[in-house]
Amino acid sequence: MTSLAQLQQHLKNTGRYSGAVDGLWGKLTEAGILIMLTDGPDTKLTEQDFVESAARLGVTPAHIKAVVAVESNGAGFFARKPLILPEPHRFSKATGRAFDGSHPQISYPKWGTRPYPKTQDGRYDVLLQMIRLNVDAGFGSASYGKFQIMGENHKLCGYATTWQFAEAMARDERTQLMAFEHFIINTGLLAALKRGDWVAFARGYNGTGYAKNRYDVKLAQAFRSFQ
Repeated sequence: MTSLAQLQQHLKNTGRYSGAVDGLWGKLTEAGILIMLTDGPDTKLTEQDFVESAARLGVTPAHIKAVVAVESNGAGFFARKPLILPEPHRFSKATGRAFDGSHPQISYPKWGTRPYPKTQDGRYDVLLQMIRLNVDAGFGSASYGKFQIMGENHKLCGYATTWQFAEAMARDERTQLMAFEHFIINTGLLAALKRGDWVAFARGYNGTGYAKNRYDVKLAQAFRSFQ
């Protein structure tokens, strides 16, 4: 488990934090985290990136573009930070419901209890509040970038910790693409993607609530639009 002091030390070692390594939350810690999430060149994917990724996976560029269109509407970054969506119900589960009573705005057991913040600024406020309470669960309870992969899936994407995953997702869209490739291979979802089984893919990628949000329908429609 990563302590706040350990995160501060990493931020200090990488020139993003000048405060004391004391495990106490403050403006410098918060600023250091935001610097970490704005460090990358934010380079966008090119058509060639999609072509090369499709070749590695054995699918078509349209398959990958469909996921991007549904998950992020094509955007990997917002104001130099990765596009995110914090999930309070995942934070609640990751912390054993420890903060449901004291912080009901950012920790509750049932998905959909409260509406998501409408803006990315509002969503980053939620993310920072989560990280302040629990570093690993905080970074792990948000989805990132062009493919909106949850930080809790960091190991499936090749990263040791949730904050290292978040740090990488802040680099550029190609890093986000590589995380997607690792994720669908390691979860077995590549087979569903290859055969265009959008129900199976959406169930595995978006969770059991996929049908309520019509993720399978949206993916199929997006795929057809790119063919």
